[in-house]
Amino acid sequence: MLSGHSKTDMGTLRILLVLILVTIGLHVAESAYTYSAENNLRTLIFTTNSYQIQARPDATVVVNVTLNVITFNSLDVRNQALTTTGYFSLAWSDKRLDWNSNPTYSSDIGAIYSDEETIWRPPLILENSVSDISVMSDASIPIRVVSDGTLSWTPSGIYKTLCETDVTFYPFDTQICDISVSTWGYTASEITLNLDSSPLDFTYFKENGEWEYISYTTSSTDRGRGGNSFSSVSFHLNLKRRPMYHILNTLTPTILLAFLSCMAFKLPAESGERIGYSLTVLLSYAVYLTLVADNIPTTSVNTSLLSVYLVFILALGMISVLLTILVLECHHSDPETEVPKWLLKTVNVLTIISFQNRKGHSHCCCCNTNNIGSVDVSKELSGDQTKGSKNINNTQVLKDGGSIVDCTWLEVGRLLDKSFLRIFLFVVLITTLSFVMALIIGYAIY
Repeated sequence: MLSGHSKTDMGTLRILLVLILVTIGLHVAESAYTYSAENNLRTLIFTTNSYQIQARPDATVVVNVTLNVITFNSLDVRNQALTTTGYFSLAWSDKRLDWNSNPTYSSDIGAIYSDEETIWRPPLILENSVSDISVMSDASIPIRVVSDGTLSWTPSGIYKTLCETDVTFYPFDTQICDISVSTWGYTASEITLNLDSSPLDFTYFKENGEWEYISYTTSSTDRGRGGNSFSSVSFHLNLKRRPMYHILNTLTPTILLAFLSCMAFKLPAESGERIGYSLTVLLSYAVYLTLVADNIPTTSVNTSLLSVYLVFILALGMISVLLTILVLECHHSDPETEVPKWLLKTVNVLTIISFQNRKGHSHCCCCNTNNIGSVDVSKELSGDQTKGSKNINNTQVLKDGGSIVDCTWLEVGRLLDKSFLRIFLFVVLITTLSFVMALIIGYAIY
């Protein structure tokens, strides 16, 4: 059992512990943040010390700039404008707002908040903005002031900036768009913009459905305006188009129509629909050319390969209409009218080019027409055979004693159809493959 003296000592010890805890609690309560403490600090800074918002805090103010990208809303290639949702993180130092050396407030208040109407802030503009070129301003966003005089401000917005687009490989194009920030009013010797170690932040970034973000680069420079130089920083964003939508809705129909234009020569002349078919394909191409033109900038700096391809196929469609008219004229010509020699030579060349026949092979008029003489059969035949030959105006013989070759207008038309079909298919195939390969190479390189 404890003696009475020991019990008295224990009671005294407990009282001392309670007094110590109460003292510590009062001290903590006194050192905690209070409204009156911040109010007194504000009065000291802005009233007693006569803080002037018009005066910059130092001879040269260094402003650290970071761009936080939330999403790329759209890249309008035709109007050459990139719309970005995000906010800038700006940080600078103002020693007039430093209260670390004041023991009354340094331990109680770590930071205070104010707005652009009370505290000096660097006037910045989006230098390549296409919607608004005024100074960044947002009174609803507070400026955080730390006890050592460091300030941070995060003005947000939807920024619409100029993006000089290159549509050479549209719709497999890659664009590099700039977002440039520059000082306004203050020269480079008064305000210097500096990029942080991570100048672009994608913490809250959301992907765009049409454009894929690839990479970025930055640059700092001094731009001259009115004889003075102003500090400027630029963010160069590399965006690549997701081509699947355009493959399904533009390229595939265009290529299919290109091959359909060749099929006009496969359609029988007796059907009476060849001209209508050719004109329909031609008009379809004109419509697609209009749709593509609506999405491409009206500039001649660079030309889209897709536009060149469409114009070329459109020209082939026009030629196919003219050639269809020529073939139909041959088909409906008077069978008693002699086929002109120049046409026979042309058909002979076309059949050789289209690999239908080789020189020296007897196939209607497709033999070597240089050895064909215009000797009437009636001079070689006698009797009733002479009378029967009066209705054969397109019968010719070979000078070297070869067999008689009979070319009618219908046969000429059929040979022209076969030749034009093969030639057009070959040209369209080679052109299409070259066009697609150019797009793929351009998409892979850039």
